[in-house]
Amino acid sequence: MNDHQGILNTGLSSNEFIRYSRQIMLEQWGEAKQLKLGQSHVVIIGAGGLANIAASYLAGAGIGRLSIIDGDEVELSNLPRQIAFDLDSIENSKVYELCNRLREQNDHIEVISVHQYLDSDNISDLVSACDLVLDCTDNTATRHLINSHCVEQKLPLLSASVAGWHGQLLLVDPAQPQWGCYHCLFPVTSSQKEAASCQTLGVAGPMVGVLASLQASQALRYLIDAPSDLASKFVCVDGQTLSMQSFSRARDSQCLVCAKDICEKTVCEKIVCANAVPEKKAQ
Repeated sequence: MNDHQGILNTGLSSNEFIRYSRQIMLEQWGEAKQLKLGQSHVVIIGAGGLANIAASYLAGAGIGRLSIIDGDEVELSNLPRQIAFDLDSIENSKVYELCNRLREQNDHIEVISVHQYLDSDNISDLVSACDLVLDCTDNTATRHLINSHCVEQKLPLLSASVAGWHGQLLLVDPAQPQWGCYHCLFPVTSSQKEAASCQTLGVAGPMVGVLASLQASQALRYLIDAPSDLASKFVCVDGQTLSMQSFSRARDSQCLVCAKDICEKTVCEKIVCANAVPEKKAQ
């Protein structure tokens, strides 16, 4: 039996083998991991600049099922950085436009479009039972909502954001809770959540592409179980100085999101201890 036949016997069709052959060659990839990608479900929240590029790379790589959630419509000001859209896309649903292009890009995968804004009322229904969540949103309030939900539901979350010439990337892995979550890094108040977004701070289009590519790359590495220490890091990219810095993270013991169970356990232990009847010393 030759190598080609061996690969086909794993479940890849000849067409799929040709399509994915360049990535299958990678040492940490191979045909088994390609099949794993084909069985994976990734939920992408947001259909703007980050999602345009990240979703395209994931679709191209053969992620079996992509669900994309966004209630927004294409505007003229989106075109410099949201490269899946053109002039004919203006006033159309972002998620429908993007998903149609992904289906044209790869007809071997399932692409699900959800034309809804994510909020606290629908997040439980829309974001569940998946292998990875990509946060491609552009405002802090939504990022906190997604982080809280993913921590509660133990869903891995890969979050990217861009403002000006700077970008940030982090992975919240439920299998490694000791490194904390998004809220550990940014425990902001409600008023601060509403303040920061690319609409108020501006954004350089190419930086969106840089962070989206990093996000897609790390998503693929996570899904094929390739070694990565991103879950313990907070990565900052500076487009002005062409520099990238990686900072170590740790769980905030007072975090209201990921340390909530620890805090509640501590409170309960204190109550039990306070009400406990002391044991008599042995005579």
